[in-house]
Amino acid sequence: MYYWVMLALAVVAEVISTVGMKYAATSSPVYGYLIMAIMISLSFYAFSRAVVHIPLAVSYAIWEGLGLFLIGVAGVVLFGEYLSLGEMGAIALMLTGLLLVTFDKGQPAEDEQADVVVAKVPVKIQPAVRARTVQPVAVSRLGEVAL
Repeated sequence: MYYWVMLALAVVAEVISTVGMKYAATSSPVYGYLIMAIMISLSFYAFSRAVVHIPLAVSYAIWEGLGLFLIGVAGVVLFGEYLSLGEMGAIALMLTGLLLVTFDKGQPAEDEQADVVVAKVPVKIQPAVRARTVQPVAVSRLGEVAL
């Protein structure tokens, strides 16, 4: 659960950072850049913690996908921007792909299967062999062993 919370924190921090970038470009450069620097640092830190447990492809898709969606919403709500029908459709398709990547429980990777597969090799059982006596070994001065 910790890793999913860190991923959610990474998404929120990325959105705030991007909003700060917009403020830096339009009305308040000092505060905008300050917010942007702090929040993008927090976003990268939280994302680095999330990928410890969540697969990279899944976590990156969520991080960027939800970030893009929320940034689009923030642009409309905070800055009065307009999204065309095509842009909204593209975001909807991206979110559909995000859901497919996140919740797909497909076949395990080959590495995971290799750990589970047990080799079925016939083993011949040898009859008991009597113990042999060990003969002394002669060792030369150079460390060579003569049998």
